[in-house]
Amino acid sequence: MFTAKTITALTLAACVSVPLAAETVLTDHNLDQLELMIPKLQQLQQRPQNNQFKLQQHCDWSKHYQQLSAQEKDKNYQKQIEQLVKQHGFTPQQFVELSAKVTWPVLDSIQPALQVSQQALMFVPAAQRQNAEKSIRQGQQYYQTLTGCLTAEDKTALARHNDRIMQIAKRLGGVEQLLPAGVANSGRE
Repeated sequence: MFTAKTITALTLAACVSVPLAAETVLTDHNLDQLELMIPKLQQLQQRPQNNQFKLQQHCDWSKHYQQLSAQEKDKNYQKQIEQLVKQHGFTPQQFVELSAKVTWPVLDSIQPALQVSQQALMFVPAAQRQNAEKSIRQGQQYYQTLTGCLTAEDKTALARHNDRIMQIAKRLGGVEQLLPAGVANSGRE
């Protein structure tokens, strides 16, 4: 039987946004699977991208998946992605979580450059500046959300796999290939 104290403790734990345990931690195996998926994902992504990608500020990966699914206008594309994800042993929710976590070291590495870019925006024409500022804010929000969702276990796994993740980014032609479309297009508008 649950006591009032137990129910209160469970309720408080459920309300805390700081993750206590990662649902899906990056491992050699799931990084291998993600890496195997990349060429297939690139083939599927030969279409107009959703540049309004938004990652809400919470750490509920199932909810992130639902929100991202709602943002995707091309349901056929979404079905193809879900089939590919399942072929590689992931649920769509796990894929969203892992692919987001894989972008974190890349985003973390570009933070100093983003800060310099932000300062240099005062010299950019107003229309371009507004678009660039919006993209930078969106990228920063994404980075801050991810940072807040990383557990100690995640941070250890990301540190362990950092070199491999950065090598994947380089092989793909740069940072943009690992970032979500709305974040990858920062500063291009």
